[in-house]
Amino acid sequence: MVMKEKPIDLIELRMRGDYLTEQILVGLRNRSKFPINLQTFSEIFFDNKSWFMYRLKKEQDLDSEFGRYLYNQQSPFMFKEEELSKPLLKELPSPEGFKGVGVDHSKQIVDLYKKMLYEICAKDDNRATYGETTKIDVGIVLLLNERLVDFAQQVAWTKMSTNSQLSKETDSEKIKEIIVSKERENDVIKNAAILAQKHGLTNIESIKDFTKVLIDFTTQIEIETILLLGKRNLK
Repeated sequence: MVMKEKPIDLIELRMRGDYLTEQILVGLRNRSKFPINLQTFSEIFFDNKSWFMYRLKKEQDLDSEFGRYLYNQQSPFMFKEEELSKPLLKELPSPEGFKGVGVDHSKQIVDLYKKMLYEICAKDDNRATYGETTKIDVGIVLLLNERLVDFAQQVAWTKMSTNSQLSKETDSEKIKEIIVSKERENDVIKNAAILAQKHGLTNIESIKDFTKVLIDFTTQIEIETILLLGKRNLK
C-alpha cells in the first residue's frame, strides 16, 4: 500500500487520544451538576429542530466559517458540509494528510452519550437549565465524534502504513488481533479512572465502563476503516 502523505506518529496520536478522553471527562463532570434534561434531544426549539440539533448546527456553522471542514481529517457531525455555512477564508488551505472514508456513527454516538447521562445526572428535568445543558451536550458529543471517528480513522491509516499485512487482510477478527493491544487498553482505562477522580467524578466504575465502550467503539471504527481503505487500494 502506497501512502501519499507521511502519517502521524502513533505515539503522538495516542497522546491526542488521551487528551480528547480527558476533555470528555471534564465535560461529563460539568454536565453531572445538572439534571438529565433529555427533552432537549427531542423537543422542538426553533426551525423544526430540537434544542440539541439547533445548537449542534450553529456550533458547526461557526466551525465551517473558520475552515474546520476544509481539512481532510475533519468532518461535520449529523450534517453535510453543504448544509453548513461557507468558509469565510480568503485563501483556502490545501488539503493534507489522510482523507477519511466517510464512516458515520452519529446515532450510536448520541445514544452512547445519553446512556452516560443516566449514570451521572439527577433523573430530573429543569427547563431553566436547558440552554446550559444543551451547550455542554453539544460540546461533549462533538468531542466524542472527534475521539471516536476522526481519531480512529487516523490511527487505522497510521497502523496500515507500518504493517503491510493490514492493507491485504479482509477478515475482521484477524485485523482485530493485529491492531489491539490489551496492555494499551488497560492503561487507558486505568488513566481514565485516575483522571475521573482528579476532576471530581464520583461514579468511577461507570467511567471505567464508559471508557471500555470508547475503546471497543474505536477498535470497531479502526477495523471498518482498514477494510474500506483496503478495498479502495484494490481498485
